[in-house]
Amino acid sequence: MNTPTAPKSRTKLAYDVLRRDILNGTWPPDRKLMLSELQTHYELGAMPLREALNRLAAEMLVEKHEQRGFTVPSINLDAYVEIQNARIAVEAIALRQSIAANVDGWEDELVLAFHHLKKAGPVPDGGQSDFLLTETWSENHGRFHRTLLAGCGNSWLMSVADKLYEQSSRYRMQRRYLSSLQLPMRETLIEEHQAIMEAALAQDADLAVFRLVDHYRLSVEIVVGRPVKVSMDTLKLDVEDCGD
Repeated sequence: MNTPTAPKSRTKLAYDVLRRDILNGTWPPDRKLMLSELQTHYELGAMPLREALNRLAAEMLVEKHEQRGFTVPSINLDAYVEIQNARIAVEAIALRQSIAANVDGWEDELVLAFHHLKKAGPVPDGGQSDFLLTETWSENHGRFHRTLLAGCGNSWLMSVADKLYEQSSRYRMQRRYLSSLQLPMRETLIEEHQAIMEAALAQDADLAVFRLVDHYRLSVEIVVGRPVKVSMDTLKLDVEDCGD
């Protein structure tokens, strides 16, 4: 009775596990994704894995090369800054709309999302910042940023914001792995999210957008290892000599 739905279930599973492992850095940039290796690693068949790879290629999380298979996209810091600038442009609009709409339950959901984010954060006097590598932090961090925008009521804005968030997550996670857990941690990381939340709850859209943009500026500085300038007029980050 379950046979007709089994292929779809396996394809969904293949997509989910591949997407997760690409975003968390298990499969590093420029790594060739060999079907035979993936079959052994995930204990899944070639067909669902191939379908999952094609779907991920459409989402730009995998690169497809005719006659040469699939690879994980390279890390390019110029591209990363472009992604962050696109995020800022999209999220500034969505955040303003979310604050203006102030739909029922949005404030409560935002406070709850921040509560979970804070719990997933660093333990006081814990020293290492390896919490950044955990699925718990990743999930709650994504939940907070999505909840912040969720009241905008525009599914297209949310879809674009989600895709840009995934792309930026791949860069952040890879940088963390390359640092071998010796991470340049910002002591104000939790406070930055709290400040964004408080401005949003106070219905101060200008301040909320400013704090969100500045939060991304600091995040980009960590990844690229250079000072970053920000223009609030154009909502654009600028990194000098930002090469590979």
